[in-house]
Amino acid sequence: MDIQLFSIQQTRNEIAGAYAPVNLATVDNFAIRLVKFQGEFERWHAHDNEDESFIVLEGEVLFQTEAGDFLVKAREGIVIPKGLRHCPKANETGAMPLALIIERAETKRLGDE
Repeated sequence: MDIQLFSIQQTRNEIAGAYAPVNLATVDNFAIRLVKFQGEFERWHAHDNEDESFIVLEGEVLFQTEAGDFLVKAREGIVIPKGLRHCPKANETGAMPLALIIERAETKRLGDE
């Protein structure tokens, strides 16, 4: 058994760009990732075989989905069900919102292609 320690603050400071998740740890078959947002994600997509969960730590992110738009603020979260097309969006300028992603480790960044 390996104990995994990670620092959200240290990793936050190491992330330079938006939409480039960094793995913090794995729990069984799930990954805990840290990501920053800026502007609109590169395309609408869906994950056909797994749900995707975001917990916003700083700022706010608009999750555009086929079921409607959801503004998620700091200390709030959202679960995007498998198969639902979505596209996150944040402000183009200013501080980049920060969020944890909790998803299956094998989840592909742009969904199932």
